Amino acid sequence: MIVQISPKEFTNPMRLLHRFLISLLIIGVIDLVPVKAGMPENSEANLDQLKTAFIYNFTKYIIWPDWNQAKTFKIGVLGKSSIIAPLEELAEKKLANDKPIEVHQFQTIQDLKDSQILFIATSQKEQIDKVLSTLENKPILTISDTPGFCERGIMINFFMQGDLVKFELNPVKLESAGLKASSQLQKLARIVR
Repeated sequence: MIVQISPKEFTNPMRLLHRFLISLLIIGVIDLVPVKAGMPENSEANLDQLKTAFIYNFTKYIIWPDWNQAKTFKIGVLGKSSIIAPLEELAEKKLANDKPIEVHQFQTIQDLKDSQILFIATSQKEQIDKVLSTLENKPILTISDTPGFCERGIMINFFMQGDLVKFELNPVKLESAGLKASSQLQKLARIVR
């Protein structure tokens, strides 16, 4: 992998540090983020692959209670989202903490089954409060990419800052569900309370 750094980034140490930290975060899943000829750098498909790489790496930096009892690692997607395809590719290629990954798509709150991670699509915006109350105090890491969701109770929310994918973390909600995030993950996140 070749990382191109423009001269202006050398004068902006925070941007250079951000690129370095993101590179470290995704290094373990670089085969999941193939470069496709003719595809714009920030196309939806590339962004979904990058978010999938982040989600996979979150499994290394989050501790779930009773983790040893699970036979598989379940990732759910609630609502319609294009992230389902890269997550399914991930499940075919990787293990999460030495466990096979299962990916399930749920159309409604009533369809929800236990998962370790639940990605909540923007299509659920109107009922996000109901979704979160259904999941209250369950050890399910909630993730989204919808502006304002972290303030409303999502644990991790992706956002764009310029051309960079970043994430925010709500540690209060994370801890109330019995999950623990490593200090390394917290250093990379924008903290929301």
